[in-house]
Amino acid sequence: MVKPMKKEYMSGCELRKYLHISTRKMKYLMDNNLIPHENTGQATHKYRVSREDARKFKYRMTHDQKLIAELAGKFSSHSKHSKESENRIILAPTKENSRSFRTYLTELWEDYPEAILTQDAARLIGGTPQSLHKLIREGVLHGAVIMNRQYCSKNGLIKYIGRPEMFGSADCKGIRKLTEEFVRVREVNKGR
Repeated sequence: MVKPMKKEYMSGCELRKYLHISTRKMKYLMDNNLIPHENTGQATHKYRVSREDARKFKYRMTHDQKLIAELAGKFSSHSKHSKESENRIILAPTKENSRSFRTYLTELWEDYPEAILTQDAARLIGGTPQSLHKLIREGVLHGAVIMNRQYCSKNGLIKYIGRPEMFGSADCKGIRKLTEEFVRVREVNKGR
Protein backbone atom coordinates (compact mmCIF):
# COMPACT_ATOMS: atom_id res chain seq x y z
CA MET A 1 0.00 0.00 0.00
CA VAL A 2 1.45 3.37 -1.03
CA LYS A 3 0.94 6.21 1.41
CA PRO A 4 -0.25 9.48 -0.12
CA MET A 5 2.42 12.16 -0.26
CA LYS A 6 1.81 14.98 2.13
CA LYS A 7 3.16 18.48 1.74
CA GLU A 8 6.57 18.84 3.37
CA TYR A 9 7.17 21.84 5.60
CA MET A 10 10.12 23.49 7.30
CA SER A 11 10.04 25.30 10.59
CA GLY A 12 11.34 28.87 10.76
CA CYS A 13 14.58 27.60 12.28
CA GLU A 14 15.07 25.08 9.46
CA LEU A 15 14.28 27.78 6.89
CA ARG A 16 16.80 30.15 8.46
CA LYS A 17 19.53 27.52 8.24
CA TYR A 18 18.53 26.55 4.69
CA LEU A 19 18.71 30.18 3.50
CA HIS A 20 21.80 31.02 5.60
CA ILE A 21 20.11 34.07 7.14
CA SER A 22 19.72 35.54 10.61
CA THR A 23 16.61 35.18 12.74
CA ARG A 24 16.04 38.91 12.32
CA LYS A 25 16.11 38.64 8.52
CA MET A 26 13.80 35.62 8.59
CA LYS A 27 11.30 37.51 10.77
CA TYR A 28 11.46 40.44 8.31
CA LEU A 29 10.72 38.08 5.39
CA MET A 30 7.73 36.64 7.23
CA ASP A 31 6.37 39.95 8.55
CA ASN A 32 6.53 41.46 5.05
CA ASN A 33 5.13 38.33 3.35
CA LEU A 34 8.18 38.00 1.09
CA ILE A 35 7.96 34.24 1.39
CA PRO A 36 4.68 32.28 1.55
CA HIS A 37 4.21 30.81 5.02
CA GLU A 38 1.75 29.74 7.67
CA ASN A 39 1.70 31.31 11.13
CA THR A 40 0.93 28.49 13.57
CA GLY A 41 0.22 30.93 16.41
CA GLN A 42 2.57 29.04 18.70
CA ALA A 43 5.36 30.72 20.64
CA THR A 44 7.94 28.26 19.30
CA HIS A 45 7.92 26.97 15.72
CA LYS A 46 5.71 29.93 14.86
CA TYR A 47 6.24 29.71 11.10
CA ARG A 48 5.79 26.85 8.62
CA VAL A 49 7.03 27.11 5.05
CA SER A 50 6.66 24.50 2.35
CA ARG A 51 9.96 23.11 1.09
CA GLU A 52 8.99 24.08 -2.47
CA ASP A 53 8.37 27.71 -1.44
CA ALA A 54 11.70 27.72 0.42
CA ARG A 55 13.50 26.40 -2.68
CA LYS A 56 11.84 29.03 -4.91
CA PHE A 57 12.72 31.82 -2.48
CA LYS A 58 16.35 30.69 -2.24
CA TYR A 59 16.53 30.95 -6.04
CA ARG A 60 15.01 34.47 -5.86
CA MET A 61 17.62 35.51 -3.27
CA THR A 62 20.33 35.05 -5.89
CA HIS A 63 18.50 36.03 -9.09
CA ASP A 64 15.88 38.70 -8.28
CA GLN A 65 17.84 41.98 -8.49
CA LYS A 66 15.05 43.99 -6.81
CA LEU A 67 14.94 41.62 -3.83
CA ILE A 68 18.74 41.57 -3.56
CA ALA A 69 18.83 45.37 -3.49
CA GLU A 70 16.02 45.49 -0.90
CA LEU A 71 17.77 43.10 1.50
CA ALA A 72 21.35 44.33 0.98
CA GLY A 73 22.83 45.70 4.20
CA LYS A 74 19.47 45.96 5.94
CA PHE A 75 20.29 43.71 8.89
CA SER A 76 23.57 45.06 10.24
CA SER A 77 23.91 45.47 14.02
CA HIS A 78 25.89 48.71 13.68
CA SER A 79 24.77 52.09 14.93
CA LYS A 80 22.39 54.21 12.85
CA HIS A 81 25.19 56.48 11.63
CA SER A 82 27.39 53.63 10.47
CA LYS A 83 24.33 51.88 9.02
CA GLU A 84 23.57 54.82 6.77
CA SER A 85 27.09 54.85 5.35
CA GLU A 86 27.27 51.06 5.08
CA ASN A 87 23.86 50.63 3.46
CA ARG A 88 24.73 52.72 0.44
CA ILE A 89 25.00 50.59 -2.66
CA ILE A 90 28.63 50.31 -3.72
CA LEU A 91 28.09 48.14 -6.76
CA ALA A 92 24.81 47.39 -8.53
CA PRO A 93 23.94 43.72 -7.96
CA THR A 94 23.98 42.64 -11.61
CA LYS A 95 25.30 39.49 -13.28
CA GLU A 96 27.82 41.52 -15.28
CA ASN A 97 29.20 43.23 -12.16
CA SER A 98 29.35 39.84 -10.47
CA ARG A 99 31.34 38.39 -13.37
CA SER A 100 33.73 41.38 -13.39
CA PHE A 101 34.20 41.22 -9.61
CA ARG A 102 35.03 37.48 -9.76
CA THR A 103 37.57 38.18 -12.54
CA TYR A 104 39.11 40.91 -10.37
CA LEU A 105 39.39 38.53 -7.38
CA THR A 106 40.88 35.78 -9.58
CA GLU A 107 43.60 38.17 -10.74
CA LEU A 108 44.10 39.63 -7.25
CA TRP A 109 44.60 36.19 -5.70
CA GLU A 110 46.41 34.49 -8.58
CA ASP A 111 49.49 33.79 -6.41
CA TYR A 112 47.47 31.80 -3.87
CA PRO A 113 47.15 28.03 -4.31
CA GLU A 114 43.86 26.46 -5.43
CA ALA A 115 43.36 25.05 -1.92
CA ILE A 116 43.75 27.77 0.73
CA LEU A 117 43.98 27.22 4.47
CA THR A 118 40.74 28.48 6.00
CA GLN A 119 42.74 30.83 8.25
CA ASP A 120 44.35 32.43 5.18
CA ALA A 121 41.03 32.54 3.31
CA ALA A 122 39.42 34.24 6.32
CA ARG A 123 42.14 36.92 6.27
CA LEU A 124 41.56 37.49 2.54
CA ILE A 125 37.86 38.22 3.01
CA GLY A 126 38.07 39.79 6.46
CA GLY A 127 36.06 37.00 8.07
CA THR A 128 36.74 34.33 10.64
CA PRO A 129 37.95 30.76 10.12
CA GLN A 130 34.88 29.61 12.07
CA SER A 131 32.52 31.20 9.55
CA LEU A 132 34.34 29.42 6.72
CA HIS A 133 34.25 26.10 8.61
CA LYS A 134 30.48 26.58 8.96
CA LEU A 135 30.06 27.28 5.22
CA ILE A 136 32.06 24.14 4.45
CA ARG A 137 29.96 22.04 6.87
CA GLU A 138 26.78 23.39 5.26
CA GLY A 139 28.08 22.55 1.77
CA VAL A 140 28.17 26.17 0.62
CA LEU A 141 31.94 25.97 0.10
CA HIS A 142 34.01 22.96 -0.84
CA GLY A 143 36.66 22.06 1.71
CA ALA A 144 38.98 19.29 2.77
CA VAL A 145 40.91 18.38 5.90
CA ILE A 146 44.52 17.36 5.34
CA MET A 147 46.65 16.47 8.35
CA ASN A 148 44.27 18.24 10.76
CA ARG A 149 44.25 21.47 8.72
CA GLN A 150 41.16 22.58 6.85
CA TYR A 151 41.41 23.99 3.35
CA CYS A 152 38.82 25.56 1.09
CA SER A 153 38.69 25.95 -2.66
CA LYS A 154 39.95 29.35 -3.88
CA ASN A 155 37.59 29.23 -6.87
CA GLY A 156 34.67 28.30 -4.60
CA LEU A 157 35.49 31.20 -2.31
CA ILE A 158 35.62 33.60 -5.27
CA LYS A 159 32.26 32.33 -6.56
CA TYR A 160 30.73 32.65 -3.08
CA ILE A 161 31.80 36.23 -2.38
CA GLY A 162 31.34 37.24 -6.02
CA ARG A 163 27.58 36.74 -5.84
CA PRO A 164 25.59 39.97 -6.37
CA GLU A 165 23.96 39.78 -2.93
CA MET A 166 27.40 39.85 -1.30
CA PHE A 167 28.43 43.21 -2.84
CA GLY A 168 29.21 45.58 -0.01
CA SER A 169 27.94 43.13 2.59
CA ALA A 170 27.61 45.03 5.85
CA ASP A 171 27.91 41.67 7.62
CA CYS A 172 31.51 41.28 6.49
CA LYS A 173 33.66 44.40 6.40
CA GLY A 174 36.39 42.57 4.46
CA ILE A 175 34.05 41.73 1.58
CA ARG A 176 32.72 45.29 1.63
CA LYS A 177 36.31 46.58 1.45
CA LEU A 178 37.16 44.25 -1.46
CA THR A 179 34.06 45.52 -3.29
CA GLU A 180 35.06 49.15 -2.70
CA GLU A 181 38.61 48.45 -3.94
CA PHE A 182 37.22 46.77 -7.05
CA VAL A 183 35.05 49.81 -7.81
CA ARG A 184 38.04 52.17 -7.34
CA VAL A 185 40.26 50.07 -9.63
CA ARG A 186 37.52 49.88 -12.25
CA GLU A 187 37.04 53.68 -12.16
CA VAL A 188 40.78 54.25 -12.55
CA ASN A 189 40.88 51.84 -15.51
CA LYS A 190 37.90 53.60 -17.14
CA GLY A 191 39.71 56.93 -16.86
CA ARG A 192 42.67 55.68 -18.89
